[in-house]
Amino acid sequence: MAQKVLITLSVLLAVAFAVGDAPLKIDIYIESLCPDCQLFIGTSLRNALKAQNLLSMVNVTLIPYGNAHETSSSQGWVFTCQHGSKECYGNIIETCAIDQLDQHRALLFITCLESAVAETGSFDTAGQQCAQQVNADFTAIKYCATSSKGNQLEHQMAQQTEALNPPHQYVPWVVVNGKHDVDAENAVLDNLLEYACKHSTVQIPECLNAAENTFPRKWSRCYKKEIMAFQ
Repeated sequence: MAQKVLITLSVLLAVAFAVGDAPLKIDIYIESLCPDCQLFIGTSLRNALKAQNLLSMVNVTLIPYGNAHETSSSQGWVFTCQHGSKECYGNIIETCAIDQLDQHRALLFITCLESAVAETGSFDTAGQQCAQQVNADFTAIKYCATSSKGNQLEHQMAQQTEALNPPHQYVPWVVVNGKHDVDAENAVLDNLLEYACKHSTVQIPECLNAAENTFPRKWSRCYKKEIMAFQ
């Protein structure tokens, strides 16, 4: 009897960890060369991704466009980015990775990329290194980034960003379950894993120690008003 009870409890716990209700949804609007986005990605997001089953309790989505502008042309969409053309290229590299890789590998790739580009100065060099780490084909990602498909995918990121209500004023801009709230945003930036553990209907083992890796600071932002400052 005791053995049956233990088996039943184990099954129930497995179901609780693996199923639960619909996961929490966190959308994070970024741009590839914003120092504040890079800081968040290299700390809070990187730490959260160490949790093996993170995406079973929270749906984390990155939207790489930020404070850019787009105009239509006969060749497609022309993007102008806050930190110059290099940032536009980085945005599309990340967008193509999101399109081509599963969600977890795409997040790992972008997390690696944002750190590596700060060291190498090149999205191509950093992309090649990071693609190897997540077993991805960077040639395919780069081809996408320079193709009409990549251009259209980035246009979709622009549309999603411009549809925000209220409109975003800076990046990183965090939306939780369709709503922007400054307190929630700061909590996600400080410790995404802890925030997810507190607010998701699904729990994972890493929640037990989620508060240990918090990065509390007075977060700065890349504001819209600074657009073109780096052109």
